[in-house]
Amino acid sequence: MKARYATVLTAVAVALLGLGVPGYASKTDSRIESSARNSYLFKTYLQADDIKIQSMDGVVTLTGTVSEESHKSLARKP
Repeated sequence: MKARYATVLTAVAVALLGLGVPGYASKTDSRIESSARNSYLFKTYLQADDIKIQSMDGVVTLTGTVSEESHKSLARKP
């Protein structure tokens, strides 16, 4: 009986983690990426640069190239 309870509990935990957290994290990451792309800084100063924005679990990674060295520091600003 204990083994069955543990198995069911484990299955429920895996289902909740597998279905709930990634969906929420994915929505949050999408919002972060969208906010960065639509920010005044990116629209005004960095629009001509080839900067890709990726967020995974709330951690943002910028990759690409910039036209001016000073744009690196602008892109890093929160």
